[in-house]
Amino acid sequence: MAWLGIEGHDEAVERFRTALKRGRLASSFLFLGPEGVGKRLFAERLAKALLCLRNEPEMLEPCGTCESCRMFEANEHPDIIRVSKPADRAFIPIETLIGAPENRMREGLCAELNLKPTYQKRKIAIIDDADYLNIEGANAMLKTLEEPPKNSVLILIGTSASRQLPTIRSRCQAIWFAPLKPSVLEAILRAHAEEWNVEPERIPALARHACGSVVYARALADSKLWDFRSEFLFTLAGGPIERVQLGKTVEAQLDAAGKQPALRRDRLRIVMEMTAMYYRNLARFLVRMLPENEMDATDWDLYHRAAMNWKFDAEGAALAAMRTSDRIELLQRNVNMNLLLDAWLDELVRFGHGDRQLLVSADWTLRPGP
Repeated sequence: MAWLGIEGHDEAVERFRTALKRGRLASSFLFLGPEGVGKRLFAERLAKALLCLRNEPEMLEPCGTCESCRMFEANEHPDIIRVSKPADRAFIPIETLIGAPENRMREGLCAELNLKPTYQKRKIAIIDDADYLNIEGANAMLKTLEEPPKNSVLILIGTSASRQLPTIRSRCQAIWFAPLKPSVLEAILRAHAEEWNVEPERIPALARHACGSVVYARALADSKLWDFRSEFLFTLAGGPIERVQLGKTVEAQLDAAGKQPALRRDRLRIVMEMTAMYYRNLARFLVRMLPENEMDATDWDLYHRAAMNWKFDAEGAALAAMRTSDRIELLQRNVNMNLLLDAWLDELVRFGHGDRQLLVSADWTLRPGP
């Protein structure tokens, strides 16, 4: 059942309802989960419900007609503070948190959160891109986290606990947002098919292969990226890989995304995500745990081909998935993209050739496949 139009996170809704009924709502939350599963939308709808002037907070049902709700819809609510990482910055600027040097703690998010709420309810701050809080930024927020202002709620949105500094992680209540189920994702895509220019007949396949992410599904709706995905994964499934050609194929896909570094980085992340999912599914296929209802004829051909050519066992495929996930995290940490791409492509080639030196950093031994 969708809560305020948000699918797939009913457990989180009930968790907040219970806390509010008991009068035990925490002051600081860390919303964690993959990109595109609804964390930001959930934070926004939660803020609207908590600030509604007509309905009680524990209902988590904003009336939509009171002055607070109308201000929220107009994106002009004085009691909501939003902070995110600028596109041209590697981290969230400390000035947005505690003000410029000449106005330290007199402006910025922490100062605004200390002000008396305009509507006598709460002050709510939402920090998007919390993965990009550096040590300086996290330390600047330490006092606010340890001594939160009365009637304040601070929500930080990130992708994983490992990317949060201990200063943040230990002082926030973590809420995990799991990837959306294919059936939920399919329903969302059908509801927005015309708006997002998604071809209806492709929706089931997109929902299966989008890693539970609306953002990823919309990206794959681009027919050129979808065709690249098929070509690229069948190349990985074909056994030993030719490094130069593999590099050219990926570089061409990054070029298609545009010249701006941010666009190229986003496209590389998508390519890495599809690769990690491929290896995870290969691991499941090798131990006969990839259900037929999760595959169509093309999927079956892909994983059957991969199983025939894979040099290791299912644990090896799981390791390949983990290695690629590690590369995704480094990419999100703004590591030099060209160096990272070269290292990752080299690793894909080594997996394709069955290079057992990849065991060096593994906690267990790769064994030959069947």
